[in-house]
Amino acid sequence: MEQRSGASQRIVIDTSTSLHITSSHYLSITIGSGKIREKFTGFDLSSKKLQDLATALSPINIRFGGTYADFLHFDPDGAESAPPKHWDQERQELDLTFDSGFFDLPFDKEVANFTMTGRQWDNITRFCDKVGWNIMFDFNLFYWRNGYWDPTNADLLLRYSAARGVKIPYFQLGNEPNAFFHNFNFSIDGDILVQDFMILKNLISKYPQYDASGLYGPDVTNLNRHESSRTYLKSFLRAGGCDAVTEISVHHYYTNGRTATVKDFMDPTLLDSLLTNLDFLLNITMEVCKFHKPFRLTETSSCYGGGAPKLSDAYVAGFMWLDKLGLSAKCKATHVFRQTFFGGNYGLIDEQLNPNPDYFLSVLYKRLIEGPVFNVTTAEPNPLLRLYAHCARKGFYNYPDGALVLYYLNLANQAITFDFAQYGDDAVDVFLLTPGDAMGLMSRFVKLNGQPLVMKDSKVPDMPPKHETDVTVAAESFGFIVIPSADIELCKRYHRS
Repeated sequence: MEQRSGASQRIVIDTSTSLHITSSHYLSITIGSGKIREKFTGFDLSSKKLQDLATALSPINIRFGGTYADFLHFDPDGAESAPPKHWDQERQELDLTFDSGFFDLPFDKEVANFTMTGRQWDNITRFCDKVGWNIMFDFNLFYWRNGYWDPTNADLLLRYSAARGVKIPYFQLGNEPNAFFHNFNFSIDGDILVQDFMILKNLISKYPQYDASGLYGPDVTNLNRHESSRTYLKSFLRAGGCDAVTEISVHHYYTNGRTATVKDFMDPTLLDSLLTNLDFLLNITMEVCKFHKPFRLTETSSCYGGGAPKLSDAYVAGFMWLDKLGLSAKCKATHVFRQTFFGGNYGLIDEQLNPNPDYFLSVLYKRLIEGPVFNVTTAEPNPLLRLYAHCARKGFYNYPDGALVLYYLNLANQAITFDFAQYGDDAVDVFLLTPGDAMGLMSRFVKLNGQPLVMKDSKVPDMPPKHETDVTVAAESFGFIVIPSADIELCKRYHRS
């Protein structure tokens, strides 16, 4: 596409106050519990390449959860469940149905139930410890006794883990309970789920290693699209959920992976649907709890149904992902868990352990951003230019304490020149991400400042910036701009704390 020159945009960043503060773990990831059932086929935990890919994202939280979490049985001495007959076909069907919670499922309990052995759990936890991942584990909610959750199997896993010194700082119970009736033809009401969480809270309090671990629920999905989700969240909170969980957890997807188009990924109205979703969450919380209750997105990506083929794993997916990170931070999310690190069409890495464009985007985000979040405006409003600003992280690039990061999405078909007049004429560091080949927005590759990003053996590239005094960003691109000399007092204060 021919690019037209755009007018200069003066960027104004209000650093006098912070909208929120994000931690180094803010960007987090998921792996579906179904991968355990599949015995991590294609996901060799001993692979040096996989370990290097995983380490480059640390420090980070990893959620083992999703639909199959409610069918996982832990047996330390049991036999590993074999993948079901016709697994490849079933996996494709499940990838197309399970994520949203609002499709009819080709599902049979006898097929879905599976066992995770002690050996499998050991391999998972050792891997996480080695690569610097903190575990969030989602317990099976479908164990009942006298009308409430039966913690017997969870107790077995905790006892086994505690004896081996396994760190599990976060726990969940069940997945998308608002959709149980639609999916499985039974319901667990919000007030019952609160009591179930209290049973879990009492259980972990018996283990010194886990009594300070957090609880996160109820994992309702897409509050902006489903009134049933909003109703369920209200019932959960009114029954005591405000105190039963450490933070509220929700899921979010923009649209259906089977019908998504390239334009959807760059549609400002669709991007703003996340804001609508989070507004519902914040309003419901204030209405019921009467105070701001922290929240996190524990499962979220571009498109439900396993992602959109040839889109959710392409360059264009970065627009939704980067905007979600920026908008969620402004709305005070504590963490955003990307669905998924491996699996489906929306994985950060593919089934051959090759990084997709969003993987490199995520690594850059982790290397660059941490701390206070600031409001950004432009001299001339432009709905096709979306901007976010944070303090710069000190680690990888060794930026000074007061450095500032701006990240942008240019959704327009023309380039834009940025004017940072409030910070003088000092050079800035530019990380401009553009499509990696002739496929354009649908490219499975990405360039940084014009250079393709590729793995060298198992090594993740350093991704150095380009030093510029004048910054012009390409049409239909996104990226990061660091102002090392910004000398932001709130950033210096954060790094001193």
